[in-house]
Amino acid sequence: MSVINTMLKDLDKRQQAHSLDTLPVPDMQYVAAAPNGFSRLLPWVLLLLLSVCGMIGATIAWQKLIVLAQDKTQLEQDLQQAQRSTTEVVAQERALIQSVEPVLTNYQNVAAEKPLSQQSEVATAEINPSLLTANASTHAKTNISSAAANGDDAGMNADIKNTELKNTLTTRDVSDGGARQSTEADPSPIAGAMAVTEVKLTPAALAQKRFALGQTAQNEGQLAQAQEYFSEAIRLDPSLHQARQHLAALYYGQGRLGDADDTLAQGRVLYPEHVDYALLQARVYEASGAIDKALAVLTTIPDEHELAVQKWTMQSHLAQQVQQFTLAEQSYRQLARVEPNQAKWWMGLAYALDSQQEFLLAKQAYRQALALNGLSASAIAFIDQRLAQLGDVE
Repeated sequence: MSVINTMLKDLDKRQQAHSLDTLPVPDMQYVAAAPNGFSRLLPWVLLLLLSVCGMIGATIAWQKLIVLAQDKTQLEQDLQQAQRSTTEVVAQERALIQSVEPVLTNYQNVAAEKPLSQQSEVATAEINPSLLTANASTHAKTNISSAAANGDDAGMNADIKNTELKNTLTTRDVSDGGARQSTEADPSPIAGAMAVTEVKLTPAALAQKRFALGQTAQNEGQLAQAQEYFSEAIRLDPSLHQARQHLAALYYGQGRLGDADDTLAQGRVLYPEHVDYALLQARVYEASGAIDKALAVLTTIPDEHELAVQKWTMQSHLAQQVQQFTLAEQSYRQLARVEPNQAKWWMGLAYALDSQQEFLLAKQAYRQALALNGLSASAIAFIDQRLAQLGDVE
């Protein structure tokens, strides 16, 4: 065992003596890598690619130049063709006009030699050349317009104007001669001529138009103009009640109560069943202080009419003013029957009864008014005071 231990110790010492830390470390040297074959060929590859790209670009540019040259050549050919077409059309039209001129000259000579009664027949017989000329002119204009879409507008427009002028003069000569003779010989219109038919509106339609103009003028503050329109509308159609009412309202607003009264009175005479006139006239009388006239007019409105509530309201108010308490009582009873929840009608009825010394009925009406809402504080105070005064009355 001792021998083994001794060997192990010797081995350990040897390992320590040959440690890696004591080994010498040589200096590192950097050696460039040797160039390979692809690196030497790279510049030539790039040069080849640039050459190919340049050739492709040059080829594309050359093709574009060829296409542009072809387009230019085609455009020049189209312009030349359009100019030739224009020249041919103008020449054909001039030849046609020259062929028609002898016929027109012959027509004028014959028309001058024949009697007046036969000139209309000549005009009718020879009118076809003018129609032919007009048709030829229309056909020529169509062709010229087609050619103008492709070139030389300036020269072509000048030829068109000259041709149209000749056609117009030629056709006018024939038309004037034929029209004069046909007017003297035959009053019937020439076939193909445009007829203007006058549309006449009925008086009612004209009145509606005047009424609309009057409303517009009234809204714009042109009151004098509005009055003229409304007056004309009534003259054209007296049954246009809106125009009459607007006219009376304009007079009323300007303080011209007499004119308003006359306008409404005329409506009442012509249309007594139209009770709106009576209500408006009563307001005019009230504004002028003629309460008796207003009450008299209001009695013409039936109690079954839809304006009856307005009639009773105005009637009760005016009757109290002139102390006609019986009439006021009647009006307030009608109002309380129609609108039983209105406290003001019960108070008015109570006051009318109180004024007629119907104290017991008045107390009942006062209490009914207090039981409802809608009275002012002063009205409630008046009722309380009056009920206190009538407390012992049975």
